[in-house]
Amino acid sequence: MRSSLLQVNELAAYMQERPITLLRAVMDDPVTQKPDTRSANVLPASVDFDLDGEGSDHTTHLPHSLPSAHALSLYLGRQGVTSNTPIAVYDTRGIYSAPRVWWMLKAMGHKDVFLLDGGQPAWQSAGLPTSEQQQYGNLSYQANVQSGWFVDADTVQQALGTHTQLLDARSAPRFYGEVSEPRAGLRSGHMPGAINLPFDTLLKDGHFLSIAQLQTVFQRAKVDVEKPIICTCGSGITACIIGFAALMCGAKHVAVYDGSWSQWGADPRYEVTTQ
Repeated sequence: MRSSLLQVNELAAYMQERPITLLRAVMDDPVTQKPDTRSANVLPASVDFDLDGEGSDHTTHLPHSLPSAHALSLYLGRQGVTSNTPIAVYDTRGIYSAPRVWWMLKAMGHKDVFLLDGGQPAWQSAGLPTSEQQQYGNLSYQANVQSGWFVDADTVQQALGTHTQLLDARSAPRFYGEVSEPRAGLRSGHMPGAINLPFDTLLKDGHFLSIAQLQTVFQRAKVDVEKPIICTCGSGITACIIGFAALMCGAKHVAVYDGSWSQWGADPRYEVTTQ
């Protein structure tokens, strides 16, 4: 699993040796509303994957739902991405929205997909070149959908009270209901039995902690990576950060709750606690 995380020097070397498609994950900050950097220079030969645009399904009325395999295949093809080319995903913040795109591509059955540790800031700090975005012709993306990467609310409901661990990537004040949710109409709190694991505790300066440090974070939170894990957050984005970290630590059964708190907190059928 560790080989899925590339350092900038590794990606630079890879790009010299064989073809690889670079996807820049872009998404405005859902909490602060700060716009992402969408027009600045990118890593050479990159295309954008817009999670606020066609990279999400907006018919669900949830902010960042997984599109259908058909819709996602069409979007990837229009961006010049094929299913048989290696992909490296990065974002403008270091590690934030790129793990979500990595997770989506794995769910589509993409075999060779990597995540750039430190993202565009690390690339530029290393003095590596950037360029203006290019436009690529329409290609065909053939999905080979894999189950288990994403789960729905019913699956989470059935997991309550079992040996499956629910890891919530939101901040502690949001988890314990001490502050209002940034999205209107959502209850405050968390799912019964969930474990709070704020995504930023797994990162430092836009990079993942070392595997040894990540293992310590999981152990302190009393998370057993040998047992099944479902990751959740506000809208299914930062949940993928803790999911990726769990895989780095050897977890075998990790899923992301796609609707996350945007769905659970809005539906009175689902139990909420602040304890």
